[in-house]
Amino acid sequence: MNRNKAGRNILRSVAAFTAVGGFLFDWNKTHLFNPRWTPHAKFHDAMTMMQAALLGSSGLFLLQQKEDGQKELVGGTVLPAFFWIAMASSFAFPGAKGLEAEFPDKIKKVGGIPLNEGVISAFMLGLLALGYVLARKNK
Repeated sequence: MNRNKAGRNILRSVAAFTAVGGFLFDWNKTHLFNPRWTPHAKFHDAMTMMQAALLGSSGLFLLQQKEDGQKELVGGTVLPAFFWIAMASSFAFPGAKGLEAEFPDKIKKVGGIPLNEGVISAFMLGLLALGYVLARKNK
């Protein structure tokens, strides 16, 4: 498999995961069906899930276009990245904490590092950067 194809496959995978990830991880009792959450908090969770679905799907759509389209490649990379940047930067807001604040047993650790939303966001952004570098045309 050539670098361009490998990079595009990485980008498509991240875009697809971005599109469905919110439904996989938030459509449960810790988030959308959490009885302690207010209706407005559930509204924001639903809005976040839909934004991820739209950004990921749009990125995937662009990445399915012609293989040599650099504008499509940039758009297909940046749109899912917007979601992951938003998730990672959310920790900077007052009182904002990840899932481990309420459900510490749900967060796995690898080498003492909690695999929370911040770590996952950084990982996904890293994959997007790698995919983009591999997929872009050599100049």
